Amino acid sequence: MTEERHFSYRKVIFISLIVLIVIFIVLSIRLAFYQYKHSNEAFASKDIEKVKALERVILNHFPLSPYTKRAINELLTMCEKFNENDEKLYCYETLRSSLIQIKSFYQPYSEVIERIKPKIADLRAREKIAWKYNNLNVSDYDRLYNEQMAILNYDNSPSLPWSALTIFSLLGWIGSVIFMILKGITKPVNKRFLRIGIAMYIVFFSLWILGLWKA
Repeated sequence: MTEERHFSYRKVIFISLIVLIVIFIVLSIRLAFYQYKHSNEAFASKDIEKVKALERVILNHFPLSPYTKRAINELLTMCEKFNENDEKLYCYETLRSSLIQIKSFYQPYSEVIERIKPKIADLRAREKIAWKYNNLNVSDYDRLYNEQMAILNYDNSPSLPWSALTIFSLLGWIGSVIFMILKGITKPVNKRFLRIGIAMYIVFFSLWILGLWKA
């Protein structure tokens, strides 16, 4: 009986892994299709429309995708070719924001973000000076540049430990509700399991609220 149970557990784990692998492959194929589609759109377009199409390629990123790298390199080349500062700034900020949006537990192409930060800060400072309603001049450049670099270097991403606690506690309080329903609310009512379930729910729900607040 014990050997049969172990065999059953191994079978469930094996099937679960196969399902996860299949899901990963299907999602990757889907993302690759959209990257291919938007990549073709990009190279059939020009100027700002091309920038937008390349942005869509990056937003459909999946690990080890060759389309993402090609889109990034193309955007870096395009940004330098624009003549107007506002067009250059739009191009660089589009590249930076699209890379930030594909961040998960790590930041893909973080070196590209670091590389273009000074360019964005420089262009933002120049645009502020160029706008006639700001009453700024070239002497304000260093201050404006440093301000923009401080903004670009500010890390407003959620705390990883608190985010992990939030997910864990969410699963915990949902599980405690299921536990109460299955083990406590029976005929007759099992008061011991019901008290344990309520205590678990209070603890996990409190941790979940705390995690949401701190993350």
